[in-house]
Amino acid sequence: MASQNSAYPFGYSTPSDTRRRWWWSRPIATLPAPEDRKATSKELAAYFSPLWGGLLTAIAMFLIFLFTDEADPHAKFSIQSIAISPSTATYHVDFLVRNPSSRYSIYYDDRDASVRFGHVNVAVFKMIRERSYRDHTAFSLAFDAGEVINGTDVELHIKLRGMHERYIDYDEAGHFDITCHIRSKENIEKINCHSGFTHMRMLV
Repeated sequence: MASQNSAYPFGYSTPSDTRRRWWWSRPIATLPAPEDRKATSKELAAYFSPLWGGLLTAIAMFLIFLFTDEADPHAKFSIQSIAISPSTATYHVDFLVRNPSSRYSIYYDDRDASVRFGHVNVAVFKMIRERSYRDHTAFSLAFDAGEVINGTDVELHIKLRGMHERYIDYDEAGHFDITCHIRSKENIEKINCHSGFTHMRMLV
């Protein structure tokens, strides 16, 4: 008896169970042979249910990734302080940024930044990324005020290079557009800044 049992190692079929199948190879449903009878709608639905389930799951995942790619970066810029040098007509502005979503990156580099003060494009002297927190980043910007007279209402427009990491398509470069309305008689806390991300493909 012992020799008979040892002839069939564990995991292999014996003559009495040659038609037994492992669970991963068993179909959820089987269809009758065509010569026996025609399969019912319930049998067909059960047979193809794994295919439809996988297809619907793939479509749902695609839509989730697509909506994530098209979501707003949610970056928020606010001015913390403004210092003006009358002798050199230089503005020094400190910003605090609520970092965008993890799919976006902002590059704080004065070589890639552009500034328009009022209606004039001005030279950027220096941009320094001072410190970073988990949710916020502080940076300072120094630029030539040009012909803008101190004490007047003016619009500050800044472009910072950025990158958008996408799930569905290739990563795409672009820039963050920041616009701040500076009014001479308002406190710093009341200065409104609006921002958005523009992809390079939108500029072509």
